[in-house]
Amino acid sequence: MRLNGSDRIRIKTLHGSFEFKEQRFLLPDGSCWRYLKRTGQGLVSSKLREFCLYFSGRLSFAEVAKLLERVTGERLACEQTLWNWAQEKAREVSASLCSEVAATRSMALPPIEEAVDVYDASSEEVLVMSDAIQVKAQKPTREGAGEPKRGKKAKRVSTDLLLLEGKDGSFRCLSGALDGQVSLPEVARAHLGREWGKHPKPLPIVAITDGARQIRCMLEELFGPSVRVILDWYHLAKRAYQLLSMVAHDKAERERMEGRVLSLLWRGRASEAISYLRGVKARREEALSSLVLYLENHAREIVDYERRAKAGKTIGSGRMEKAVDLAVGIRQKKKGMSWTEAGSRALSLLKVVELNGEWEQLWKTTPAAA
Repeated sequence: MRLNGSDRIRIKTLHGSFEFKEQRFLLPDGSCWRYLKRTGQGLVSSKLREFCLYFSGRLSFAEVAKLLERVTGERLACEQTLWNWAQEKAREVSASLCSEVAATRSMALPPIEEAVDVYDASSEEVLVMSDAIQVKAQKPTREGAGEPKRGKKAKRVSTDLLLLEGKDGSFRCLSGALDGQVSLPEVARAHLGREWGKHPKPLPIVAITDGARQIRCMLEELFGPSVRVILDWYHLAKRAYQLLSMVAHDKAERERMEGRVLSLLWRGRASEAISYLRGVKARREEALSSLVLYLENHAREIVDYERRAKAGKTIGSGRMEKAVDLAVGIRQKKKGMSWTEAGSRALSLLKVVELNGEWEQLWKTTPAAA
């Protein structure tokens, strides 16, 4: 190996930028050996990227660019650069998810318990919670002259997340990969196999959800049609309150109906609540019909919440609501913000890594790209 010259390049770090004289070596086989590439480094330090993407999960890209300038004294990255870095890192996370799913495809999954006693204080439960959160989508650009018209784009970008309880009682937040490379159910199945694959008994899965049909379908795909699902009490009470406000003729009547209906639902007596509502004279018949249909569709998911709460069991999905707020809502639902699907999901995927306590590991195991 002999010296073949050097290049002057500028390196960007969290301490500012500086000029670096990179040596180039010519190997006996004629190939060129460069110091930065050989040592797994790039023109931007890993610590600088990590700093920017950590705060990009909390602040807008514009605010992060200004923060970086205050810290380093230089404008080292613009908003577009930060967006690109988020995409690159999210693709690394997605590639890791794809590898995990591929490695566990042949792994046998534990059977699911079909008759879980949700009121027994001493019985084991493996809790699952899932939710989807939507953010405003960016408006598509207009077609240029002579370009074919594009189809209508969705007004919202939706991100699905799932919380799965582990053997130690902690919860892991799961998300699908970018661009649909692997779906959320596939990621959940892979984690289920790793975490619970050697469990000696059928898993007593109990899923607590807000009742959305797409979530129910995902749970059935993952655990089978007999999976035990409980309708979250908060969403049940909220839906009843909203619709009864349109059913009642005045506040006093609404309070009486609400007290009656929620009292019955709290004790799991959905059929009695439905019978009571069918005898009500409504101010708006469509609201009454909507509430009755809602209760009929979710009757098997409405449990005796009072009895379950007394047994010390979970009746709400507040943990899930908090997770989607941390992963998506707080950062992406600020006034005036709109998102592409790629941008929204990249940031949420990186935030999921952080919520799982794997942020430091992500940056230790993956060097910055050259």
